Amino acid sequence: MSTVNAVSAASDPDMASARQPLRPRVDVGVVTWNTAELTATALRRLLDTDQGCDVRILVHDNASTDGTPELLDAAVPEAKVEVAPGNVGFAAGVNRLVERSDAPWFFALNSDAWPEPGAIGALVSAAERHERAAAVAPRLLRPDGSVEHSTHPFPSVGLALLDAVGGRSWLPTRRLEDLALEGAWHHDRPRRVDWAVGAALLIRRQALLDVGGFDERGFMYVEDVEWCWRARRRGWEVRFEPAAVVRHVGNASGAIGLGDRRHQLDAANLHRFLDETQGPVRAGAYRALSAVAIGERVVAARLAGRAGEAHYWRSQLRARVQGARDGRVNGRKTRREGTWSTRRGATRSWRGDPTWPATRNAGGTSAATASGPTVEIVHDAPSGTTPRVSVAVSTRGRAALLPRLVAALEAQTLPADELELVVVDDASPDDTAEVLGALARRSKVPMRVLTCGQRGGPAAGRNLAWRAARAPVVAFTDDDCTPDPDWLASGLAALDLASGAARMVTGRTAMPDDQIALATRPFARHLQVDGVRFFETCNAFYRRTDLEAVGGFDERFGFGGEDTDLGLRMVQAGVTPVFARGALVHHDVHTGTLADALHNAARFVDLPLVVRRHPEIRSSLVHHKLFWKRAHPSAIAAVLGLLTFAKWPVTLVAVVPWLNHRLRVEPACPGRFRRVAALPGVFLVDICEVATMVRGSARHKTVLL
Repeated sequence: MSTVNAVSAASDPDMASARQPLRPRVDVGVVTWNTAELTATALRRLLDTDQGCDVRILVHDNASTDGTPELLDAAVPEAKVEVAPGNVGFAAGVNRLVERSDAPWFFALNSDAWPEPGAIGALVSAAERHERAAAVAPRLLRPDGSVEHSTHPFPSVGLALLDAVGGRSWLPTRRLEDLALEGAWHHDRPRRVDWAVGAALLIRRQALLDVGGFDERGFMYVEDVEWCWRARRRGWEVRFEPAAVVRHVGNASGAIGLGDRRHQLDAANLHRFLDETQGPVRAGAYRALSAVAIGERVVAARLAGRAGEAHYWRSQLRARVQGARDGRVNGRKTRREGTWSTRRGATRSWRGDPTWPATRNAGGTSAATASGPTVEIVHDAPSGTTPRVSVAVSTRGRAALLPRLVAALEAQTLPADELELVVVDDASPDDTAEVLGALARRSKVPMRVLTCGQRGGPAAGRNLAWRAARAPVVAFTDDDCTPDPDWLASGLAALDLASGAARMVTGRTAMPDDQIALATRPFARHLQVDGVRFFETCNAFYRRTDLEAVGGFDERFGFGGEDTDLGLRMVQAGVTPVFARGALVHHDVHTGTLADALHNAARFVDLPLVVRRHPEIRSSLVHHKLFWKRAHPSAIAAVLGLLTFAKWPVTLVAVVPWLNHRLRVEPACPGRFRRVAALPGVFLVDICEVATMVRGSARHKTVLL
């Protein structure tokens, strides 16, 4: 560049500014409630320092009564304050702030915290160095300069056991530091962490679109743990950056509004999170081990004469016990009320009034969620005439099967413009979303494709599908099914739309002809439907008005039973079931190892809920009114015989009925030698099924074995 050009550029402010890198744009979101002076001072400190980026202050006030909005308008006029009509809680407040934000970075900041100069810019720089960083946490310091331990490992049985056995006193310091445990980890180096407290957290907008907003069910506390958990499940990571420093007073609003009850609320939310993410067994073990660890601290403090410390740990123990009960009770109560319904995850709602904004991502697709997992519309069929029938499918991890299903629907004798396909991808770990997008773009059948940011199970996926459907009739099938060309035409004919005589149809389900031989393998699973009995959703037709009337599938069912429950509720509501033999669907035969069979058997833990809700079906659907399968009574007797054989050898005869059943009545496979060889594995599967029913009976307070 010549001297003349250099001088000209220097004298031209537009050219000079063009050469300067653009500063990152960050929206700072603050939820306030009755912290007027503290928040005004904190935000003034933020705005009066250079953060190394362009910041905009967004404030959501939860109906403060101390004049917080008025003081902020006067002392911090740069802040854009919106006042809610009531206190919706911290998590919901953050979600409302995200709705208002349009910057590529969102910095969630507590109302009693303020970043030191350059802190937000340092967080953005750290996030840009790690493209999979969903969030970056700063080093939190108390106003006196002491470090606040703000990054943690996810709660687990292993960590609870470590505390229960006093592992923090004898485990090597390096190992404790790797776990980011307090006392060993000093927040002095950048690293990846499991989760960080939400007092100050820079979040990438792309991650928010993928992961979803904060879980609003708990009002406040644990929403940061839950969000980081979902981010990890979606392939993101959380980073810690010590170069960014934020001062944090701590618990300003919580102490005012909740007092000592905040510990109980924290414990209740934690236990609900554990129940959903780790299951009731591990969650129960965590609670028990945590109680042991806290009890040890109470005893140690009392023996050392530290009365104040002993009182603190006793209050923590009471909070854990009460919080565990409240977490389970509130979870059951909310499930009954329909606000949320999956044991694994959060609220499931696509239509209605979602608390997460409909947006557009870089690819032009829209997204909508309800205070939990993202529900993204990957492809939307063009609007036009209302179809006669919508085919609803929930899929997970079966990308290879989806082209076959779409091809079968394209081959239907029903005209393509009279049907639509609605597919919900239930957080598949493979490339299902990409496959569905490609299929939707070239399919002759109009397709609507939705993806969930968090796994919800078959019931939740099917609910999303039928609620997104446009037709007055919804036909359900599964991703491992191949409908016959006359499937939809026969089902609609049986439904008799003209006269309205029938309102619920179950079609015939059979094995594909080329897979019949596979069904003879020892641990093969297949489905044959020749009548109206269990209302299997692999082949069912419902009127949308009836689905709306009964509320759809009950999402408390993790796997199995949700379709039978729905059919029985329809019958109770006066809906007449009809069997349509001509509406044929071919259902794949699933083969696998003994381990696969055991895993599948353990999935039906919620089946006893069907019997509890519909006790009248015991006489018609349950063997001897007590057992799920005919092999279970003799399997239980065989176990008792084997357990008592050493003391009373005669009890070994109790094994004979089970052997007879599995060799002659219900053999696992054809061929005498193969039947005998398969007996040990089949016995394990039968016992696993019984154990699963025992666990489900305890969970749902009924008896089904």
